[in-house]
Amino acid sequence: MIIFDFDQTLVDTSPVEPLRAARDWKGVMARADRLEVYPGISGLLADLSARGHKLAIVTKSPDMVPKWFIAKYGWPIDVLVGYHHVKRRKPDPEGLLLAMGKVRADAAVSYHVGDHVQDTQAARGAGVTAIGVTWGIEDDTELRASGPDVVFATVEELEHFFADRAP
Repeated sequence: MIIFDFDQTLVDTSPVEPLRAARDWKGVMARADRLEVYPGISGLLADLSARGHKLAIVTKSPDMVPKWFIAKYGWPIDVLVGYHHVKRRKPDPEGLLLAMGKVRADAAVSYHVGDHVQDTQAARGAGVTAIGVTWGIEDDTELRASGPDVVFATVEELEHFFADRAP
């Protein structure tokens, strides 16, 4: 299973960060159509799914935000875990473990892709490979210091990483 963080990993949500911080989800949703999916993400998700990978999004946001993108772009997401689905949010691994449990994924061959220290910590707690991505952040110092197994600067690099990995 490949589990993706949502904000700054799949979609550039930085323009609505003040609304997210204030938990103004109606305001976020009102601007969703102006948020950009990072180039190559939709193709990556389609390719990974076509090759048999189970895909999930685990986010600290309510699930309505990623649901909108899943519907608009036709993303082949098998499991979505949002803010209201867990009691403990990242860096706790609860969301990742819940996603893996829904498809009976084996942690030893699962991955978590994220842009933040909390993503690395959650991956470690769930026993999955931690993949750091930097295309959505300005400073990757803290992410790299958190010790992900690998770090990629582009979606293309991530795609190459998964090219020879069986589902």
